[in-house]
Amino acid sequence: MKASNQQQLQPSLLDRLIDDEPGKTKESQDKRVISMRRLRQSVLRDLAWLMNTTNLETTEELEAYPEVSHSVLNYGLAELSGHLVSGLDLTRLERMVRQAVQDFEPRILPNSVKVRSVRDASKESHNQLMFEIEGQLWAVPTPTHLLIKTQIDLEEGGVTLADAFSTGME
Repeated sequence: MKASNQQQLQPSLLDRLIDDEPGKTKESQDKRVISMRRLRQSVLRDLAWLMNTTNLETTEELEAYPEVSHSVLNYGLAELSGHLVSGLDLTRLERMVRQAVQDFEPRILPNSVKVRSVRDASKESHNQLMFEIEGQLWAVPTPTHLLIKTQIDLEEGGVTLADAFSTGME
């Protein structure tokens, strides 16, 4: 049963386009299919890239171009560095993160995405914000639960992520 589950999990398009071994004309089985663990790592990596990228909307007014705000031209989040935790609208930030995940991470089922801020006074005193991203990671035969712990450093603007079901920050 495990082999059939693994056969259903395909690397992302980006991972398939990256050729780690250009001298080989045929890819091995482990390059064509991935385990659930590798899928989760790949999603975590891609979400880290998404959250650490400043979107176009930060520098350009996009109201006249509503479709651009959900296109790859607007990949990323609004600039967060230089803000104070106390000055942020956390509900707006949750909506912004949820929309970015729905727009740019198709492996997480869009209607399952939930984002919630987590109050942590010790982090806030260092101008850091914590929140959780939760959703269903697309997989065959059934989706699997995903819970990501996220920390935003408002001094530097960096975002770190960790799968709550494994260890380490991305």
